[in-house]
Amino acid sequence: SNMGLAQRMTLYKLREDRADVIVPALLIYMNVMRWADAQEIFVPKIGLADGLIQSLFEELQAKKLQA
Repeated sequence: SNMGLAQRMTLYKLREDRADVIVPALLIYMNVMRWADAQEIFVPKIGLADGLIQSLFEELQAKKLQA
């Protein structure tokens, strides 16, 4: 990318830990889309860690209800 880390952080309102990986991540998505001949791709709004935390929370809530 011709855009620096600070520029990506400012322009796209990204945290530093996101701004430094966004370009490689986009390259992966673009290659997958080319391989699959896809015109669009759906990307979850939450990350894996967020999903795991939500899953653990729901599991604990279910156990509380059973107790």
